[in-house]
Amino acid sequence: MPAITQTQIDALNTATFTFAEDVDNWCQSRLKSHYLTWFNKNLAGKGAWASVTVLDTPANQVGFHAFWNNIGTLTGSTATPLQFLSLMGIFANECRADFKPVAERMGRAGFPALTYLYDAIPGVKKSYNTLPANKTAQACFRNAAFNTAHGDKPLGARLRNTTDARWAGPAYPRDVPFDNNAAITGYVMEADFMKFRGRGFIQTTTRGNYVKIIQYIQAYTGDNNVIDFYQARWAGQTPDNIAYTTSNEDWDRLFQETDLIIAAEAIRLHSESAGNYLALTGDPDKAIRNMGKRISGGDAYAATYRDRMEQLIIQALS
Repeated sequence: MPAITQTQIDALNTATFTFAEDVDNWCQSRLKSHYLTWFNKNLAGKGAWASVTVLDTPANQVGFHAFWNNIGTLTGSTATPLQFLSLMGIFANECRADFKPVAERMGRAGFPALTYLYDAIPGVKKSYNTLPANKTAQACFRNAAFNTAHGDKPLGARLRNTTDARWAGPAYPRDVPFDNNAAITGYVMEADFMKFRGRGFIQTTTRGNYVKIIQYIQAYTGDNNVIDFYQARWAGQTPDNIAYTTSNEDWDRLFQETDLIIAAEAIRLHSESAGNYLALTGDPDKAIRNMGKRISGGDAYAATYRDRMEQLIIQALS
């Protein structure tokens, strides 16, 4: 397919976005409708976007507006139409542009419930329990702060301070319950492999990335009540200690009940740690392909994303 050209990008980048209102105004002027409506009418199920539609409901349009009101958090300043469209292209790939961030799903044939996250599955995924940026379940179960916070949850009495080396490995001990049910496996579910699974619009994963969000919350100066609540709760604690003591419920709340501030910050942090792909500087064709690869880690995804973005840009300029 032809390269995405700088001439196209110059024709596209005729506005600067600071708030969602700027995005809405540009969409009405350039696309003649709300973005989600425009996408489904002009791109969904066509060409490179075959089998892809986005969620266009009144509730999701509210979510769209909430997310794009966080441009300052997302980029540190303002955004261009190219940055807007490129992220919307990622969101269409990842979650149908559904602006309700959810945690990573689990389970497949042979790897039910928690075992899917815990186990190394050849050709599919690594064990989340042994990822270098995570603490193993055994390390969690032997940590005093973790046990103070979670030790009374189901399976805690059985597994606290365990010496069973299987909890440091890549295969879930199948003689222990593995239900995705806090009433049965609540203690195990608070270990890193489960608690720090993917969340948000680009699936923020591992303790290392969640610690960066903890640090953001500790330094937060805004007025979001939920973020303020956690900032006060965590005062005087180290990020590592907080990572041990937080729960799945805490993280679901932070991603879902903070006006999408945390979801936006998670993307900014990911971009920053992966070469600042969101800046989209230099040759636009290469920059867009790079963004796809940095988010997915794979050349096939990057190539598909690049082709989809070419189609999207051409349609937006038509």
